[in-house]
Amino acid sequence: MRPEIICHMMSSVDGRLDCDRYTSSFDGKTFDEVSEIYFEISNRYDADAIMIGRKTVQKHYFPRYFSSRTSTAVKSLDSYKGNLKSKRYTIIADPKGKIFYESDTADGENIIAVLGETVSAEYLDHLKVTGISYVFAGPAGSDMKLALETLKKEFGINKILLEGGGYINGAFLKAGLIDQLSLMIYPGIDGLAGTSTIFDYCGIADELPAKNQKLEFKAAEVLNDGIVWLTYKIHGANG
Repeated sequence: MRPEIICHMMSSVDGRLDCDRYTSSFDGKTFDEVSEIYFEISNRYDADAIMIGRKTVQKHYFPRYFSSRTSTAVKSLDSYKGNLKSKRYTIIADPKGKIFYESDTADGENIIAVLGETVSAEYLDHLKVTGISYVFAGPAGSDMKLALETLKKEFGINKILLEGGGYINGAFLKAGLIDQLSLMIYPGIDGLAGTSTIFDYCGIADELPAKNQKLEFKAAEVLNDGIVWLTYKIHGANG
């Protein structure tokens, strides 16, 4: 068994995620003012954790890269419980152990790292000293179903909001691990080809990462400042 996964995202009308590139709000409000409702709705879901990818973390929270003069192989693949005092956790997918953490929290939420088995013992020591929990997701750190099962069994996590970016969302989509989609459309446009989108699965040209999955429309709601909130149930997910 794994936790329920709700992909909760805000994008421009063309599905892009880089809010710094959006056209400005019609009524002159800042993006932060308009997008505050995103976090209000995130809290409504009352999830045990949110999950984000490394690139998002290094852009918004911890920009430094971990480095060590030595790289010792990991001897134990047991998960580790660090500081877990917050009401909700932030789970960070960092398969290669690249992030240097300066704190055990992001926005006040204790961090749980999802790692690949090839990270170094020195990196695990860094996490432990910082108070950060971790679990493993197979050799390459891409076995998210394994990581999710561990998070449920050992950390008691039953509901996770998957909040991107596009690469981790795409990986979850390909693995069939998304149960619901909560999509908030910001009234702005990016327009540049190649910028990050809601789902950015890296595959071959004719691959269909959402194959055999179907979206059941649940609701649409027009919110303040022209934001439209769409919700879907995804059938065919991998339980």
